[in-house]
Amino acid sequence: MSLSEKLGHDFRDPDILKRALTHAGANSAGSNERLEFLGDRVLALVVSETLYQKYPNEDEGALTRRVHSLVRWEACARVGDEIGLWDHLILTRSEAAGGRARGPLLGSALEAVIAALYLDGGMDVARA
Repeated sequence: MSLSEKLGHDFRDPDILKRALTHAGANSAGSNERLEFLGDRVLALVVSETLYQKYPNEDEGALTRRVHSLVRWEACARVGDEIGLWDHLILTRSEAAGGRARGPLLGSALEAVIAALYLDGGMDVARA
């Protein structure tokens, strides 16, 4: 199954998905860093909206703590692992060896993929 199939979105612009999968060490000019920045914000918005609706009686502080516990590289890395994202990443040879950096690389890449989904398909696609 292709990554697009796993994500449930057929990219109109396949280059944006490729950029989302490209770590800066592999190609700094076409890396996923800017997408990672945007994806983090899209994810935080979707999670915040969901928590706002699910917990109508919680104050701002409680909602903020919930968002911070959910929107972290560890959670993103788990999702990245579940969808087999590692096999699609474009990394340098040393990064591809994994080790302790595997989790943060996966988490960052998932955020970049969320941004690619958002830019290519809109908020409803990113939310899904």
